[in-house]
Amino acid sequence: MRTKTLILSAIVGALSSLSLMAQVYSLNAVGYINETIPPGFSIIANQLNTTNNMMSPLLDSQFQTGNYDGLEFYKYSNGSGYAPPLIVDSLNDPFPWDEAAATNTSLNPGEGIFVHSPYTTNLTITFVGTVLTGSLTNDYKVGFNMVSSQVPQAGRLDADLGMPEVDGDQIFIYNNATGGYEIFTGDSLNLPAPPWDTISAGTNLNPTVTVGQGFWYKAQTGNGPNVWVRNFSVN
Repeated sequence: MRTKTLILSAIVGALSSLSLMAQVYSLNAVGYINETIPPGFSIIANQLNTTNNMMSPLLDSQFQTGNYDGLEFYKYSNGSGYAPPLIVDSLNDPFPWDEAAATNTSLNPGEGIFVHSPYTTNLTITFVGTVLTGSLTNDYKVGFNMVSSQVPQAGRLDADLGMPEVDGDQIFIYNNATGGYEIFTGDSLNLPAPPWDTISAGTNLNPTVTVGQGFWYKAQTGNGPNVWVRNFSVN
């Protein structure tokens, strides 16, 4: 019987509760994530590794019907900005994208991507693959980086997911409901409260993400290592 877990519980153990933004089903270290795409903009992530983490073929099989036509993906690269949008078009043979660049656009664990849905109800896309283990590293360039956790885990970025706080660096978490951001600035002197300053009224004291959620990380010059290293095991 397929078992629905809160967060890959068979392989990760007791972790934070899974948000309604994603559902995870798993058998050992191989599984799949059903990720909800709401109307409008959101930042999503693929947190399961495959042999080819390019947008095509990663999502081709799901987009070969008209159920996703018009869905737009915007990949941001530090230093070059946004690439032209990848637009789902089920009539675009041989793969369901209006841009062949989908075969050269990655969505690796640890990367985030903006998606825009023109639909008025939620869509669901599925990522299939394995959970990365060992020493996992996210490197940030100075400026804006669109990133995510490399493993499918929900919780506080610092306390639960092991992201180091770097004074002056900022995290921007997009809120689909408001169309704005929750903004956090690293401040190790902000004690005994969590080491973040926030200008978002009513927000969490810690930057918190759900499974399959990407976010912005803005790294300042010379403030820290600009790297997120995490040793992760499914045992």
